Amino acid sequence: MIPVTPRGRTGALAAALVLWAVLPRASSAQPLTLGAAADAALATHPTVLAAGARMDAADAARRAVRAAFLPSLVAGGAVTRYEEPMVVAPLHGFDPRNPPAFDRTLLQSRLAMEVTLLDFGARRAQLRGAEAAEEGVGLRRDATAQELLENVAATYTGVLAAREMREAARRQRDALAAELDRAEQRLREGTAARVEVLRAEAALLDARAQLATAEARTGLAERALARLMGVDPESLSGREMASVAPRAAPTEPPVATLAVDPRIEAARRSVEGARARLSQERAGRLPTLRGSAGLLNFGSAAGDYVTEWQAGLRFSWPLFTGGARTAAVARARADLRVAEEELRQAELAVAASFDAADAALAEARARGQALQASVAQWDEVTRIEKLSLETGSGVQQDYLRAEAALYQARAGYARARFDEILALVGRARAQGILDRGWLDVRLETR
Repeated sequence: MIPVTPRGRTGALAAALVLWAVLPRASSAQPLTLGAAADAALATHPTVLAAGARMDAADAARRAVRAAFLPSLVAGGAVTRYEEPMVVAPLHGFDPRNPPAFDRTLLQSRLAMEVTLLDFGARRAQLRGAEAAEEGVGLRRDATAQELLENVAATYTGVLAAREMREAARRQRDALAAELDRAEQRLREGTAARVEVLRAEAALLDARAQLATAEARTGLAERALARLMGVDPESLSGREMASVAPRAAPTEPPVATLAVDPRIEAARRSVEGARARLSQERAGRLPTLRGSAGLLNFGSAAGDYVTEWQAGLRFSWPLFTGGARTAAVARARADLRVAEEELRQAELAVAASFDAADAALAEARARGQALQASVAQWDEVTRIEKLSLETGSGVQQDYLRAEAALYQARAGYARARFDEILALVGRARAQGILDRGWLDVRLETR
């Protein structure tokens, strides 16, 4: 189960405590971590809070159904004014020597108890349906928390990737600015043509444009993360954030032994609930036996109070309803077929998401290894080309192309590293094992 915000009145207090733990760090030197961002999101995000409220509603609905197994006790009373005097209490016989009391104002009260003795499993089926519905709501709450954790991980790593791309763009801009200074110096000395300055200026303008794009994307990613955490969008601007990386992978258990995705389990509870509703509707065709007992009090404005008891059995059997019962059973049977097909759809969707995450993980790892080597090579090529320019044996265009390729390699490597983390998170969600503790176990803070 995913640990989420406690239900009821303690939810707001828990959210406040989490935010108190997270927000003050924005002004301190301690960096924000993925775990802290996940805690803040789980405590404040409306999707998780709404899921908790739905859990409360499902729990109340189950308790209401369970109450049908207990007797009901009802008290009532009435005061009636008649035009002509009316007998105060019911007549159970007539004695001329003791005539009944009459009055125009009658007072009546009643305390009645009723209990269902036999309904051929209708209440039991309704309770099974309510329990299945409550379990399904809890599983959907877990799925909501998993989706939020995946979204937080994607947004958090998106901020880190955007910042790395921004840093790469700054390094490229600084390198090209230095090249422009070198070209201008050589032009003043008469050892270079004007075209070298123009090429350097054009490359620097492109680098500045890339830097502006990277800064805008970084700001957008920071605001998106802040909104997921439920904090001021400006609070993450410039705040240090800890980087994350996959830990050394332990031996992965077979997929069949892992927890089942809560989306599949929720769909299974829907099937159970649909079966219970079908049983309930079928039981509605059979008779119902109820028992009742009560105390009745009769009196008038002048007194004359009489109290008596009553008890009885009531039998009802819907022999003809104009097809309403048949239609209700047919609808419940159709709802069961819908729930079964939705279960199959959920199983297919989860299997597809697992396959996609598995393939994305292999791709990200291979791409990351290749791009890591590419960054090292282009860094060396750029160093050599720059050195050649400084000694007068190089070609400026080769150096500018090397700088552009180095920037692209750095940006691609940053994306590949964080794509691997997202693929791991997506794979864990498809396996049904993604929770707050999984982030601490499988991801390393750097």
